[in-house]
Amino acid sequence: MPKTQPWFESLTDSAFALGAAARETRTAARAAELADATYDLDRLRPVDGALHLDNRPASSVPFRPHDAALFAIGDAHMKHAFAMQRLYAYAALGYAFGTAWATLRVLEGEQPPAVQLGRSDEGAYFVPGELCPIPPLMPQLQRWCDYPKLLAAREKWARCEEAGDFAAGLDEEPHLSDHDAGQFYIALDTAAGSPDAAYAYGQLAESGLRFALIAARSAPDHQR
Repeated sequence: MPKTQPWFESLTDSAFALGAAARETRTAARAAELADATYDLDRLRPVDGALHLDNRPASSVPFRPHDAALFAIGDAHMKHAFAMQRLYAYAALGYAFGTAWATLRVLEGEQPPAVQLGRSDEGAYFVPGELCPIPPLMPQLQRWCDYPKLLAAREKWARCEEAGDFAAGLDEEPHLSDHDAGQFYIALDTAAGSPDAAYAYGQLAESGLRFALIAARSAPDHQR
């Protein structure tokens, strides 16, 4: 009979799996974004040849197969890039919140065998309310050498989230001044960095989790 895996090992594996998912979706999102950006219709020379389709009246606008293919490819690239970016955003948030949840549990003396998060059919994670909108500070990690980096990553992520909220508020306004329109697009650009900021936080939080686990296992009352 296989030996039961210790809780700290399965918890470490759980956090690592969230990170692996974020890395895979980030790679896919980058590739899809590049494919979409490099598919430039202006550099292509459409072929003017046309067809008369059986299911269309002869008097209708001729069907140009090359034009149709070019626009279908561009549309597919755009939709794929959007879908991959959404998956990456979901995975990065799950990684950040999941590792933060696990670290907090360990720091509070608990021994969860795995990260616990809800998840929708579309891949979005349901985050515990105690972690929203940004995971709380963890002063118990102050002895950890990378704690200042974790704080900086948390602040950067928070700025991206705040920019997203600001842009959403402006988007609801019926009319925007030129100044507000400029602020809206600046906020959108900042908010677009939220997945990367969440991923960077998740990486540091995963390291913080390992530090917390070492401290927990070194405690006199630690039980495997």
